[in-house]
Formats: sequence, structure tokens, C-alpha cells
Amino acid sequence: MYMFVGRPHFSSPSYGEYNALHMIKTGSSRKRNDSANQVCKGENNGSDYRGTVSVTRSGKTCQRWDVDSPHFRFYKPDGYPELAENYCRNPGGNGSYIWCYTTDPATRWDYCIHPTCPVVCMGTTGSDYRGNVSVTISGKTCQRWDVDFPHRRLYLPEKHPELVENYCRNPNGDWPVPGLWCYTTDIATRWEFCFNPTCH
Repeated sequence: MYMFVGRPHFSSPSYGEYNALHMIKTGSSRKRNDSANQVCKGENNGSDYRGTVSVTRSGKTCQRWDVDSPHFRFYKPDGYPELAENYCRNPGGNGSYIWCYTTDPATRWDYCIHPTCPVVCMGTTGSDYRGNVSVTISGKTCQRWDVDFPHRRLYLPEKHPELVENYCRNPNGDWPVPGLWCYTTDIATRWEFCFNPTCH
């Protein structure tokens, strides 16, 4: 599957440009871009996604689809019944991928990470990332690196000083595979990948 970049607010999104999220085609060795690798399920534009992810790829909370605050909405639930709560969607399949308006007044909208499309930048392990992303690709909050609840940690800040707060990191550089991750605060999910903002 491919993910194309477009502007989800307008009726004529652009499908022409790739970004670093563009992947190799699932089940094929034909590469579109060496910078990332992705395995997705469902429609390639996310139009069939009906999950509950409500956080953008940059960690911003999504705005509800039934309010115009802080941003005026072009897409509304009365015209697009799939728009529920503040869940990421691609209303009507008109955009290029799942997205949402955000609750950040400075950011009108942003793409979300489809939970069946784990993104890992290739060519870099993510071990040098020092940003503050603290949510996983499915929107789970990361567990702090200095506590053993709800999950016991193998990687400790005493040995890996880059493990700060609950920010996504890759302390070993190649475990479990190259890419940012964190332990999660969900007792049912020990760890999960994070979106690396340097991949776009």
C-alpha cells in the first residue's frame, strides 16, 4: 500500500507528491522510497479506517468533528457519517490519508498514524532522536522511563541518559528493529512504535 500526501481540507486534494512516509509496496520488493518501510491493511488512503486513534502523528489531540473550535470545519458529521467523536478519519475518501483537525490553535490539521501502518525510518535507527513525541502510533501514552509501572523496564536512564520523561527513544539502536518506541501506559500493550517526526 502507498500513502500519498495531500491537503485534506479542500475538495481537490493533491496526490502527486511523495514524502518520507512513502513505503515499499506491501508484498513486493519494488521500492518507492528507501527512507521508510510500512505494512498497512485496508484501503491505501485510510478511507475505511473506523478505529479510535485521536492523536496526530505529532502528538496533538484531535478536535471533535462536531465543533468549530478552535478550527472551522470543512467536513462535518451530517455529510460524512464516519466522522465520530474526535477520531482520525479520511472523510469520504477525499483526502490522501487519515487526519484530523487539532485542538492546537496554531495547527489547523495534521495527519494521524494508522495503527496497522507502523512507520520505521530506514537508513537510521532513531537512536539519535531527542524530540518530545510521547505517544505511540496507535495513540497510546508512553510510560515514563524512570518507573516500572505498568511495565517492567529493560532499559534504564542510568545506562541510557537519553531516556528522559516518557519521550519515544531507541536506546539500543537496533531493538526490536530500528525505530523509535516506548513502553506504554496501557497494561495490555508492553511497548509500541512511535512516529519519528524526522521521517517527513
